Amino acid sequence: MAPDENRSLAQRLADMPSKQRTKVLAELTTAERESLPSQWSLWARAEQRPPPGDWRAWYIRGGRGSGKTRTAAETLAAWIRSAASLADGSGGEWAVIAPTYADARNTCIEGDSGLRKALGPEVAYWNRSLGELQTRSGATVFAATAEDGARRIQGKNLRGAWCDEVGLWRGDWEVAWHESLRFAVRVDPAKIVATGTPKGNVGLVAYLMADDRVVKTRLRTQDNADNLSAAVLRDLFESYGGSRLGRQELEGDVLDDLPGALWTRERIDRLRAHRHPDLRRIVVAIDPAVTSGGGSDETGIIVAGVGTDEHAYVLADYSCRLSPDGWAQRAVSAYRELAADRIVAEVNNGGDLVERVIRTVDAKVPYKAVRASRGKIVRAEPVSALYEQNKVHHVGFFPELEDQMCNFTPQSVQNSPDRLDAAVWALTHLMLEMQPRPRFRIASSALPARRPRRRPQRRRK
Repeated sequence: MAPDENRSLAQRLADMPSKQRTKVLAELTTAERESLPSQWSLWARAEQRPPPGDWRAWYIRGGRGSGKTRTAAETLAAWIRSAASLADGSGGEWAVIAPTYADARNTCIEGDSGLRKALGPEVAYWNRSLGELQTRSGATVFAATAEDGARRIQGKNLRGAWCDEVGLWRGDWEVAWHESLRFAVRVDPAKIVATGTPKGNVGLVAYLMADDRVVKTRLRTQDNADNLSAAVLRDLFESYGGSRLGRQELEGDVLDDLPGALWTRERIDRLRAHRHPDLRRIVVAIDPAVTSGGGSDETGIIVAGVGTDEHAYVLADYSCRLSPDGWAQRAVSAYRELAADRIVAEVNNGGDLVERVIRTVDAKVPYKAVRASRGKIVRAEPVSALYEQNKVHHVGFFPELEDQMCNFTPQSVQNSPDRLDAAVWALTHLMLEMQPRPRFRIASSALPARRPRRRPQRRRK
């Protein structure tokens, strides 16, 4: 049999010149033509196909909607099919690792571009509770999370793995990549495909970009336009087009810290916490949007607390683009769910309306209105100083908030960093307004000298 005959029809068509492909397509049977839409190798763009050479890890960084998830799912599915034809016929063990288990299950396995769709009828069963997928050839795919260092796959004999959204791997990412993954993926083909929109040049992204042994590919949102809704594509480019952040979100570029920004990703990442101590006080801070239309700003809703260690902890980001009633209900829900002590809201734009809509949801919620009398930079600088003093920690990862923080410079104040504004109000209230004022004692040396009291002399008789 000729070597070309071992390849699928789609693979042979994909490599043909356009004219020859048109001729062959015209000669196909109806059954052959109907099978082609599911043949990934035919429709994949050149940069979505595995690179040539003997590599161990392939890092695909891409913008939103650029096709990176489909690329990784199809790549892993192709590896699983190839392994089914090996001598032992076992199919082997494989893994999908994401920032959280829910990400691995909902997006990587069950999603529209996920592994179940890529494998199609080859899936024998999928246990979403255990996070195990079995194919008809006997292959087993384990879903794992980077949150705990991917400890689930430690000690396994994996043939390959897909690591998704590596820019969001925090916590024990070094354990997940170096100790769990690289040692577990040790049976042929022993390959790893990593995907994600890079969130700054930190953590695992920085490691992969610096490793010359890792093959790197970039996918752009625009290149996948044929597979995206025109409305979604327009919204993405209206939101990010022409901006520095757009290079990350649309072009898949890795961004270093912006010169002059009040915050850096390195510092935020270094201060990040997995948990917080007992909290003395928790507030929900709101930076309300002026309008609520589709193109309006978001309403920033950030929850933060101050611990018994006198450090502040950013706990949650409930920011949204909703009507006043919608964001008020969301803020009150955050107040209740996190057992907060107070809601703090900026009223420069909404005035009494802000309190009125909150009282409509809960008339008894403790509330404080704050009014900006100084510019954004002036308000943000004292809060930035708290980070420099290592006194503020993010409990978890808040990509949208942290993007705003690390892109906020004196030159960018015309933008409306809604999440950042809310965080500044929360941390100002907790750390700069509510702290007791120190009582100063005047040193004794600074007091005027006191004349010694004279003892009354006894009169002699």
